[in-house]
Amino acid sequence: MKDIDLKTTIQTVLRKYPFTQKFFHSKNMYCNICACKKHETLYMAAVNYGHNPEKFLEELKDFIGKLHTD
Repeated sequence: MKDIDLKTTIQTVLRKYPFTQKFFHSKNMYCNICACKKHETLYMAAVNYGHNPEKFLEELKDFIGKLHTD
């Protein structure tokens, strides 16, 4: 999870942590079916959907931490 930052692409997150699809859905982001996931970073996605990027990243990491153990 330390490898995730605002420059990480949505696709990278979904590949490593498939269950994050639920997190994105909770933010009304249907990244698993969007063609942009290949190149769109977490920063770009957060901004495009009206979220504070830093808070968005923190919430995503918290979500992953609760459901995944490295």
